[in-house]
Parts: sequence; structure tokens; C-alpha cells
Amino acid sequence: MGSRNNVDRAYRLLNNEDVTMAQLLAPHCTQTLAAARDCPLVLMVEDTTELDYTAHPYTQGLGQVGNGRGRGLLLHSTLAVVPEGRQVLGLAHAQVVVRAPLADAKQHRRHTAEGQVWEVSARSVGRPPAGVCWVHVSDRGSDIFDYMVACVDAGKHFLVRAYQNRVLLWDDEMAPTVAAETDAVLGKLLDYVRALPAQPTGGYSVAVPACKTKNQPARQAQVVLQWTTVKIGPGSHTPPSLRHHAPLRLWILRVWEPQPPGGAEAVEWILLSSLPITTVADAHRAVDWYSCRWLCEDYHQCLKTGCQVERSQLDDGADIQRLLGFCCPLAVRLLHLRQVARQDPELPATAVVDPLLVEVLTLRNPRLSTTMTVGEFWRAVAGLGGHLGRRGDGPPGWRTLWKGWRKLSDLAEGARLIKGNTT
Repeated sequence: MGSRNNVDRAYRLLNNEDVTMAQLLAPHCTQTLAAARDCPLVLMVEDTTELDYTAHPYTQGLGQVGNGRGRGLLLHSTLAVVPEGRQVLGLAHAQVVVRAPLADAKQHRRHTAEGQVWEVSARSVGRPPAGVCWVHVSDRGSDIFDYMVACVDAGKHFLVRAYQNRVLLWDDEMAPTVAAETDAVLGKLLDYVRALPAQPTGGYSVAVPACKTKNQPARQAQVVLQWTTVKIGPGSHTPPSLRHHAPLRLWILRVWEPQPPGGAEAVEWILLSSLPITTVADAHRAVDWYSCRWLCEDYHQCLKTGCQVERSQLDDGADIQRLLGFCCPLAVRLLHLRQVARQDPELPATAVVDPLLVEVLTLRNPRLSTTMTVGEFWRAVAGLGGHLGRRGDGPPGWRTLWKGWRKLSDLAEGARLIKGNTT
């Protein structure tokens, strides 16, 4: 913070019980949703991550993480993304859950605050204006009937990766499209879709991100497609208020890799969509939208390795949540800049960032120009953080980018002080 007085002031703010993470994020989220209302199509990509503070045993107000022995917080984030160009508008909603031990071994996490984050997000983001389409995109943890109903009730759509082998409902309006060997296959969602043959056309290559936990590098997978329409109703875990809700008609899309390379785990995504999937183009669009969900994982990675929020030694979980109120918009800003640098690198940097930042960079490095592009700006920021930019170095990581951004911010603050003293 630069001085002891500033550190004391920062602690007083972070310890202030009248300040909440939601209040700190409200201006950012309000502006994000305002921008989303001006776009014809926006994806609300969601994910939950664990913030692990097990290494800080004196921090209070934490819950279980990992296998239950770790201590930390659960952060659920909803990013507003324009799929064309992967443009990150900002953070639409964020919430923190403190996981408590289950009171009963038979209790399901779905009935706790942790299992309701998806529904809370859908209701908090709200309803889009007329003529605007918002689609919530989420992973297998969101395969919850209540969440789908919340999206539909708010005039939105959803694209969910299936997890539950749900009971299918057949009637005069909805009949199986293929014959099955047993009634059991026709009765369950996952069994049914896996019995469908691949479409003769529509197979293509998709990018599969690296998975460190499974020691699998990023690669291109050759996948095939199949889709159909189904009808599902409330499940056994649905709360009483929705037990008699009308069934939902969905389109189910299976994307799978018939012949994965040796040692690689085969790709299989089974997606539930409230938007119709009737053509190959619809199927490709749904896969493309689902791949945007990884931006939320990138954002969480920036929070952890860039902003290094897990290194905080604040002594209470509520204080950490207030810290997140500052760090989350910073991480979103870095993610936004990275996406612009990747998708539209020739755009003038001054169209995206404060012109003072561009001016400071050019003063520090005469080889740069005040008319630099956003791609040049991004590489210069990485260079400030220590990235050498050699041919074999690969793209800069979040930690390097965060160091460069902090250094540039400090230089710009000095420039503002000097300009303020000379005017």
C-alpha cells in the first residue's frame, strides 16, 4: 500500500462489517448488464471454483474445500460474453458460499447453498429486454431442474452439460426417434442419447483444452454429432414448490470422439439446450457456445495466479470476500484485454485502455508508438512483467501479466501525480 497509514486504512476497510462484496461489485455488474442489454446475443457463462486457504490455519469464517479436510471458500462467477469474437463484457454476478458439513449423511448438496448457486445466479442476473437473447452456459454441476426453470421463467435460455441420467417422458407429442433393444434405454436420458447413431454429416474438429489433473495436453479432437428432442420433468430432488411443474421440452446434443488417440480420454459432451437444435449449423453453434465456458475458468485462474487471492493472510473469510470485491473486476479487466488482443490485435490500444497507459509505455520504451495496437500494448505489458517474448516462450501467463499490469499502473499513477502538480 506504500505506507503504514495506507495499510491501516486498507485493513479498516476490509474489516468493515458494513461493506460487502456485493456492494463493491455492484457498479461493475450494473455496467456489465447494461452492456449486455445492448447486444442481441449474450452468453452468461458460469462456473464455481474453490479458494483454498488451508495453509492459513488462523483464518476464521471458512468452510470445507477439496475432500473436506481443506479450508476455504467457494466462488461462483457469471461472466457476460458475446460469442462472436469471445468478447468479455464483464462480470454479471458473483457469489461466495461457505461450505458447511452435511448434517445428515443422506442429505444432498443440492439442498444446500452450494447446490443453489446456479439458480441464484439465474434469478440475480435477471430478465433480458425484448429482442435480446441471454443464454446461461454451465457445466455438469448445473444439471438441476430448478435452475433450468429459473432460466425459463426469466425469459432466458440455457445450455447445460448433462450429468444426471434423467427419466424421459414420452407421450403423443413426443415419441422416441430410434428403436431400442430394451425399454430401459428409452427410459433414461443418457442411455437414450448414447443409443442414437452418429449423423452421417456434421463431424468436425474441436479444440480440447489441456487438463493438468489428468496430464493431458491441449489437442484437436475429431468428433461426431447427434441430436434429438426430449421431455423431462421434476426429479426426486426437486423442492416441493416445483414437484408439479410442467415438463420441459429440451434438445439434447451428443458430441463424442469415436477414435481418441492412444492414452487420451475420449471427448464426450452431452448438452441440454432450451434453444432448438435441428440442423448441423445449430449443433456446431451449441458446441461453440459451450466452449466459451472455459473463459470463466481462465478468469478464475487469473484471480488465483495473477491476483494471487489465495495468498491473502486476512484473518476472516468475510474480509477475504471484501478483498474479492476489488480483485474480481481487476481479473475481468485483464481477461477482457487478453481477449481483445487475441481476437482483434490490430485495434488501436487507446480504443480499449486509458490513453495515459499508452503514453507511459511509449515514454518507457521509445521503440513503441502512441499509435500502438492493442496487440503491441499487451505484449509490452507482458514484457514489464518479465516475459521475454522469445519464439519458444509461448504466451505470457497470468502471473507475468499481473506483474506487468501492476507495474504499469504504478507508473501511470506517478504520471497522474506529476500532471496534477503541474496544472
